[in-house]
Amino acid sequence: MKIIFIGGRSIHILGGIENYMLNLTRELAKLGHECVVWCESDHREVEYLDGVKIIYHPGPKSNLICKPWCGLKATVRTLMHEKNVDFVHYNAWPASLWNWLPRMFGIQTAMEGHGLEWQRSKYSKLSQTIMKYMEWFTAHINNHLIMCSESQVRYFKKQYGKTAVCIPGAVVLPNVSATCNSDILEKYNLQPQRYFLFMGRLVQDKNPDYLIRAFGKVKTLGYKLVIAGSNDTCPEYVEKLKKMANNDVVFTGAIYGEDKMQILKNAFCFCLPSTIEGLSIVLMEATSYKLPVIATNIEANEEFLGNDAIYVTPENEIELTQAIEYAISNPQKLKEQVDANYTKLVSHYTWDKIAIKYVEYLNSLGIK
Repeated sequence: MKIIFIGGRSIHILGGIENYMLNLTRELAKLGHECVVWCESDHREVEYLDGVKIIYHPGPKSNLICKPWCGLKATVRTLMHEKNVDFVHYNAWPASLWNWLPRMFGIQTAMEGHGLEWQRSKYSKLSQTIMKYMEWFTAHINNHLIMCSESQVRYFKKQYGKTAVCIPGAVVLPNVSATCNSDILEKYNLQPQRYFLFMGRLVQDKNPDYLIRAFGKVKTLGYKLVIAGSNDTCPEYVEKLKKMANNDVVFTGAIYGEDKMQILKNAFCFCLPSTIEGLSIVLMEATSYKLPVIATNIEANEEFLGNDAIYVTPENEIELTQAIEYAISNPQKLKEQVDANYTKLVSHYTWDKIAIKYVEYLNSLGIK
């Protein structure tokens, strides 16, 4: 099959959608399928990575129209230049506004939802209202829907009467015994097993501010909090976080490759204090390194973690402080959670298994 993926940013600056596209297409290529990935970027380039064709194309600087415009451009150029396309996979609703164009040429399409964007607190009330309407609109104009979590599948069924299939994200299982060529621990004066870790975009709905304030109230000494992430679109928020942090909070910026591996490999506990999530890939990555987890008791987190986490209420500093102190005081109970989460991950959330599930889904649509 020849499958086109549209609706992400640069593969080399991995966010959730980019991680999903890169790793899924790599596995599909191993199975003999041809994949083309369109990436919103600041330049034009075509590269080939592990058998996957990646096309970078720039869009307008306006956040309002960039993703729809890049989706349109990728769709039109796919129809003009890519031969024998079997399926077009749109990530999120802005790119999927143009799903009817391939369908006019007999090519089946689907939109994948990676979270309920309108819920994000970074958007104004007006923006949230517009996005909620666009969610409704694209739910009805897309004849096939894929979601990254079962909670989203239930939401679209209840809210719009639309049936979706869940094809979640996954991880590449790391070789934790491998030596990392990274000096990031030394650079930030971090000791193995003596720091809590937050990793992700520094945006309000992920609540790093609540975590920083909660950590500042922890009475147990000798641990640090690592904040690994960035937000180039809102540097003011990052500066606000740094100003509220004490000397035991370390900001690394966004990290990749062996630096990321080293940070995950040596953390004591992973923290995911978000108010909303899809099915978080960085959460899966943390469990692949056998880290215990402090997470908010939102539906998407509970879907993956079950009973095997320390849960807190979103935006609750007191509970976060108590959870951090509990983690330090109960290492044996954390070990039991770690083993259970790793077993779930290996059984259901590796990219080779997800790729097979994806192919089976396309086969069910009559695409061979």
